[in-house]
This record gives sequence, C-alpha cells and structure tokens, in this order.
Amino acid sequence: YTIGGAGTGVAAMLVGGANNALTNHSLLYAMGATPTFEIQAADIQAFQTFLLAPGPVVPTNAILESLLDDFSPLAITGTSGDDHVDNSPLGDTLGRVIGNIDLGGGNNSFHNFADASMVGLKTIDLGGGLFTNDGLYTNQGIGVVAKVDVGGGFKQNLSGDFVTDVDLNNQITDALALTAAGDFNGEAPLNFLSIDKLFTEYVVANGSGMTDSGIAAKTLHPAVGFNFQFRVDGGTDLVLYADNPTFLELAQDPGSGTTDPGVFQMAQYLDDVEAASTPDNPMARLINMLRFLPNEEELGAALTRLTPHYAVHTFDMINREADMMLEAARECTGVPAYKNPDGRCVWATISPQAEYGRDAGAGTTSRDDVLKTMSLGGIGEIGQNWSLGATIGRTEFDSKIGFDGDLLSETTGEAWQAYALAKYTNKNYFVDFALGGGTGSFKGERDTHIDPAFYIPGETLAGDYLDEVMLPGIGSSVTYTQKTAMFGGSARLGFTREMGAFYLQPTVQFDARWLRVSGTEEGSVAAFNFDGSANTYYSATPAIEIGTDIALSDIASLRVYGKAGAEFSNKEWEIEGRFAAAENLPGNPALHLTEAVDSPLYRVGAGLELNGVNGVGMSVRYNGAFGETVKQNAISASLKVSF
Repeated sequence: YTIGGAGTGVAAMLVGGANNALTNHSLLYAMGATPTFEIQAADIQAFQTFLLAPGPVVPTNAILESLLDDFSPLAITGTSGDDHVDNSPLGDTLGRVIGNIDLGGGNNSFHNFADASMVGLKTIDLGGGLFTNDGLYTNQGIGVVAKVDVGGGFKQNLSGDFVTDVDLNNQITDALALTAAGDFNGEAPLNFLSIDKLFTEYVVANGSGMTDSGIAAKTLHPAVGFNFQFRVDGGTDLVLYADNPTFLELAQDPGSGTTDPGVFQMAQYLDDVEAASTPDNPMARLINMLRFLPNEEELGAALTRLTPHYAVHTFDMINREADMMLEAARECTGVPAYKNPDGRCVWATISPQAEYGRDAGAGTTSRDDVLKTMSLGGIGEIGQNWSLGATIGRTEFDSKIGFDGDLLSETTGEAWQAYALAKYTNKNYFVDFALGGGTGSFKGERDTHIDPAFYIPGETLAGDYLDEVMLPGIGSSVTYTQKTAMFGGSARLGFTREMGAFYLQPTVQFDARWLRVSGTEEGSVAAFNFDGSANTYYSATPAIEIGTDIALSDIASLRVYGKAGAEFSNKEWEIEGRFAAAENLPGNPALHLTEAVDSPLYRVGAGLELNGVNGVGMSVRYNGAFGETVKQNAISASLKVSF
C-alpha cells in the first residue's frame, strides 16, 4: 500500500518494458496522508492500541466505505507495454487490491486468483485486455451499490464470486460496463440493502458480447420464495431476474405444515397484491420478507400468522349467541309444569361458561371460545291460542385462535340481543316465533411477526465482513376492533304427547339470520380493513324432547328431561378485507376469507327443573353441540315464575 502526500500517487506503477508482470500477495491500495475513517464500536479499544504501534495510519479493520473518498485516483498504472497483474494470496497474506487501474495500451490482463479479492472503485482500464476472476470481485465493497467501467473484457470462472449489492428502494444493483465481451460462470452472492420495492430485473453486466456460462445467484441465507436466475438479453446484457414460485404454491407444498383453507386464501391474496403493482407496491416489504424466509415450514407458519382468522370467526360467535338466546327464550314456552297455568311467565337465565372448540386436524388453526350469557324475558297469553312476549340478553366473549400450540389471536367483546316472542297453540300443537337482533363490539390483538431478513452493511479494509444488520420489519402484532349486527327470525313447530307422567315433544325449528361484521386493524404493515361483509344464515333443526314430572310433595315436583336434534345449515362464513396500505392498488384485490360451518351439527340437552309453590321454578340445564370439527358444552341456570 501507499499512504502519503496529497493522495495523487499510486501503489504500483509499471513504466516501460515490453512485457511486465506484477504479482500482488498483500493488501494493495493508495491514499493520501490524512484519511478519515470509521471503525466498529467493538474495535475501539484495539484501535487505541494500534495508534501506539508503528505502521500505517489506517488500521486494516477500518470500514471500507468510510475510506472511499480517500483513495487515490489510481492504485495501479501501466504504460504502453504488455502489463499483466496477478493478485493472489500466499500463506497468510491477503492478495487484495483496492482501487482504480489504468494499464495503458498493450495486451494487458488482470487475474484475480482463487481466495484473492479485488475491489473496483470506478474504472478498471486494461486497454481492451481481459479481467479474469477466480476469486472475489466487488464494486466499492459489499454494502455499496456502484457501477464500474471496465476497459476490456471480464471472464469469471467456476470458483469466482461477483458480489452484487441490490438496492430495491432505488431499483439499482452493482453493475459492470465492459468495452469488450463478458463471460460469467461461478456465483453472484446477492446482498439486499433495502426491500421496500419489489424485485424485477436488472442488468448487472453489459459488453460487446455476453455469455452466461452458468453463473448462479445465491443469497446470504436460504430464501424459499425467491428463485434468482441470470439470462443474456440481446447478446450484450447479463440480466438478473427472478422466476419465483407463487405464495399459493409455497403454502400448498407439504413442507409448509399447513392445510388450512384460510391460509391458502391468504396466500392467493398475496399473489394478487404482488401482481397488482411492480415494483412500487405498498406491501413490498412484507412480500419480500416472506420470500426471504428460509424454508416452506417457516413460510407456512408466517402465512398462518398473517391470516386474520378471527375476522370471519366473529360471524360464528354472534350466531351462537343467537342460538343461546333463543334456547333461553323458550323457558316459558315449553311444556308447562302446571296443569292450570294462568298464562303469564317471567324468567331470568344465566349461562356462565359456554365452551366452544373447533379443531379440523393437523395443519389447521383451532378455535377456543368462552361465552357468558345472561337474559331476561316474559310472555303472557292474549287470547285462547296466542301468547306474546319479549326477551333481552347480553353475552360476553373470549375467543382464542391458535396454530400448532402458538396463540395467533385473542378477542374479547360483548353483544346485546333482543327478541319479540309469540306462541300459537291449538290443542297439542304449537308454533313458537322469535324476531329480533342485536349489535356487538369486539377488540383484540393478533400476532403478525415475520422473522427478519438481514444484510451485510459493509466490510473492512482487509475484507472482513461487518456483522449482519436486520432489515426493517413490518411490526410484530396488530390490534383490532370490530362491530357486528344481526337480525333474524325463528319458528319452531311441534306437538306434545302426554303419556301419564311422561311427555314426548317432537319439533322442527327453522332459523333465518342476516349477520354483518366490520373492523379495522392498526400497528403493523400487515393491518387489514374490513369495510363490512354480510352473511345470510339458514338452518333447519328436527329434534325430539322427552321428559317426566316426579312429584316430591303436594306442592313441589321435579322435572327431568332430555333432548336431541340435528341442525342442517349453510356450509361456511365469508368476509372480505384488504390490507389497509393496499386499498388503492390497481384491480382492487381483496382477501375472501372463509370459515367452514359444521353441518349437520348434532345437538343434545338435558335438564332438571324444580317447581314449587306459587309457580316458582328453578332449573339447571346442559346443552351440547357436536360436529365433525366442533364441540360445544354449556351449563345454564334459570329462575322462572308462572302466574
């Protein structure tokens, strides 16, 4: 190396001679006497010791990028002869050249041997000769994007590395501009300095002719979502591009570990978002981070976290609230416990722990809900056959969604529902009617983290890479709120057959409901907006109830009953949403997220009802529902007064 003066000197000058050869086994560069530089904080103590020792003013662990303005205009020069430079390590020496080169006229060459390194700054003028790379070549060091002009050709062999920095934010890469032909084999290690735009294609070398002899791109770490390739365009340009698999293909790969339909729908949505706008895309960072994940399993887990499963599940929760309210509303419309009731009845019911679980098997997300409901109501006869009444109730919700033992989201909320009730009886036949609805509000938080991607920010003067730095992420979680509305009606037809102390009551119930859910999220690039989606729900439930009244005294009796039925209904819920940051993309792509509904759903129930003086009754009931993937268990207690 050469350090001194005003920085106009060179480290090696070949003057005269017809056939000159220079072999470098050391660190070769040239700069002025007063360079400025930076070192890593961890090296400060060692630098203080270095200052006390004789030697060059610049330590070899100085950060190369901080010295770029201090290097002399030329590191190696030649004149009119045939000049040949060999750069190779020997023993524990570096074999490293940093700087610009001008070998003048003649048949010149530069050979960068295996395990050696060459850092081009602006120009490598070989007078039309050939640069052969068997080692590591980089423009201005790793972590800096630059174009270097080569006066001559460039040939990289199998052992060579052309380190290529990629700045997606500015859509540029390292590049070589050749005056002669290029021929590339070996590898091109890619170092991504920014990822806020999508990857397209980039000319990394241009010459009078170009040959792709098998150069392969590689990333710092495995990247399952990228398939970087090279091609030659027009016979002159070496182009770096990507032939990537779709997110849906990656999600459906058995290695992803997921079979959840919602995750596949999310993957398709990401494909639609990615295709909508390139390279400027508001979701570019998220898309790139997903593609930089190392394998299908981690990508599958990340897609599962990014999917807002809770959003569509809310339909199911408020629908179950309606089922529980209607079940409680029939507290006074069932088989009367008194032979001569006066036709009026009021009740209060509480269900402190209705537990719901949904598990569709390996590779799918699970649902675990707890609903707590309390309702009040009353009904009274208005004629020989008709009774009218009303009920109102409130439900608290706590819902957790998980995957493979990890919590994805937790939702809490409350909802109110109210119904007008009517009953028509004619001898042993009856019809129950309920018409009403309600609103609800929910809030929660869900996990949206994606494991970070990294890049190498630079290297030292000696060529040692600095520690990897994390690229900006998307935010580890989002918080959300939801608003719900429901309106619907129910009709239950049946007849009662009394057989001594026993009764038998077959029924068929028809339900029709309109449900709407909207919501917003914040806190992450992955936040969604759900402007409002509606579902219409229809079901039919044939059932049978059997019970008996056991006299305990002259004024008290105990009723024991059991019931069973099968509910047949719609097959799925659906909600539409979009990334909040991607709502104005061309084509307006949307996520259509669904959740399956078990149909048939088998319903069972049993209860004990103690009836005493003055028409006062107390009861404890169990209601369960079981399907292919669903199980629900609820205990309720009620107090009613018939008068």
